[in-house]
Amino acid sequence: MIRRALLAAGVGVPLLALLALLTIVLRGVLDAPESPRRGGTYTEGLVGSLTALNPLYPGLDANGHDADALLFEPLVRVGPRGNVIGLLSSRWEISQDQRSYVFSLRSNARWSDGSPVTATDVVFTIRTIQDPQYPGTVLGASWKDIVATELDPERVRFTLPGRNASFMATLGQLDIVPAHLLAGKTVVDVAGPGLTGQPIGSGPFQISQRLADRIVLQRNPFTWRRPWIDTIVLESFSTEAAALHALDLGQIDGVSGLSAVGMARESRNRQVTVQTRATYQYTELIFNLKPEVVFFQDRQVRRAIAMAIDRKALIAQVLDGQGRPAVGPIPQAITWAYDAAASPPAYDPTGAAKLLESAGWLRQPDGTRVHAGTALGFQLVVSGDLPPYRAAAQKVADDLAQIGVDVTVQPEPTAVLIHDALNPRTFQMALTAFDNGPDPDVFPFWHSTQAHPGGFNFTSMRRNVFIDKDLEDGRASLDLPTRAKAYADLQELFAEEVPAVYLYSPTYSIAISNRIHGHQLDPALEPDERFAHVDQWYIEAGR
Repeated sequence: MIRRALLAAGVGVPLLALLALLTIVLRGVLDAPESPRRGGTYTEGLVGSLTALNPLYPGLDANGHDADALLFEPLVRVGPRGNVIGLLSSRWEISQDQRSYVFSLRSNARWSDGSPVTATDVVFTIRTIQDPQYPGTVLGASWKDIVATELDPERVRFTLPGRNASFMATLGQLDIVPAHLLAGKTVVDVAGPGLTGQPIGSGPFQISQRLADRIVLQRNPFTWRRPWIDTIVLESFSTEAAALHALDLGQIDGVSGLSAVGMARESRNRQVTVQTRATYQYTELIFNLKPEVVFFQDRQVRRAIAMAIDRKALIAQVLDGQGRPAVGPIPQAITWAYDAAASPPAYDPTGAAKLLESAGWLRQPDGTRVHAGTALGFQLVVSGDLPPYRAAAQKVADDLAQIGVDVTVQPEPTAVLIHDALNPRTFQMALTAFDNGPDPDVFPFWHSTQAHPGGFNFTSMRRNVFIDKDLEDGRASLDLPTRAKAYADLQELFAEEVPAVYLYSPTYSIAISNRIHGHQLDPALEPDERFAHVDQWYIEAGR
């Protein structure tokens, strides 16, 4: 009996040890983080129709850009901190004089038909947008005088006419298209809406099916990025309310570009997460500084106008809070170059009125202001077909009326605004909107050499050697601290001279289902850059 008991004890000890070991192992498995698995479908609701799919088509709408961000890729992308991220190019070399850039393509970069991405494709894309028949004025102008040369199938060289530190950002705005499929076509065909069928790209996804109300994208089997998600569906809705209803029912997984109403609604939905990010866009008032526009020759008048505009109220009333005040030529989203110390005149309508008085613009019994027999009043031209700019212009006019400045808002179709007002410099004041992108180089908008007809310096401001030098220094070096110093001085000069009044930068908000894991957004982005890290998203998971 004693022997049997000892035998039982001798057997039990190893069994208990084994059970303890199994418990530890199982607990470790349960506590281990989930690991992504391939599979699943992400469906995003887009408000509006899905039209052209062609990254070179200048008339592409926002929804088309969203789809192209999944289908095509540029050589590189520049992040909000000035970091350069390789996409189709895995490495690059820059000459000492910064006029030659040689990019090596990824050896595993493939088009969705399996063909390799080559330097021929890159050169073909560049020459297409440089062609005189290319309809995209802005994109074509940014590549003027840049020479692209194929060194071998995997290397391409860009030769610049001078130093330009923003070249990487310019390169990041250009998706590469396949020469082996498009060579021989006219520029109008290559850069038009004609690629609306099933375009071949090098991005992480390819078109599987195109219907009237949706585009179905499948993982590109040849992509070097290898996303976890199998399928992405971009579904069209006529209104944001309809898209959000589908999101609330779990029929779709995300809606982007939310309005304030949409944000408030989805903030109550525990099944989704709402994220808001800064953008590089900004809206500004630019003065026509030609001598014949007498109102704006006096810096005190320009400063008074800046002080009379309540930017915070404009954002609240016109944008429903979906923005933040813009304060100068460098968007706050470019954190490494933005100088918070260089503040423009603060909102102070009483102080603004005093400045006008001191400048000789005296208030009359009818409330207007007159100096030397001339009333202080002018036209504010604005794009009338792109909300919310018309409403923003009217808010500006209302604010200026409070200090006796008579402003007539003149809405025009955007094409007319550019062709008949901005390019010939026939306006008095204009409300314009620009997207700076992730680089702070504003040389094209403000350097005195760009004030000619066809250039983008629309103000006709007299040459300021200090502003010109800052703009030149800002693009002459690749060193971020050196560039930041030049742009800090530029922002201080703008705060002093007030050649423009910066109003606001819109924010961008997204609601996405909590079942989508690995989702991340950069601190600042272009709307289509919400897909920048799509290869890291996953739905299926295991341990």
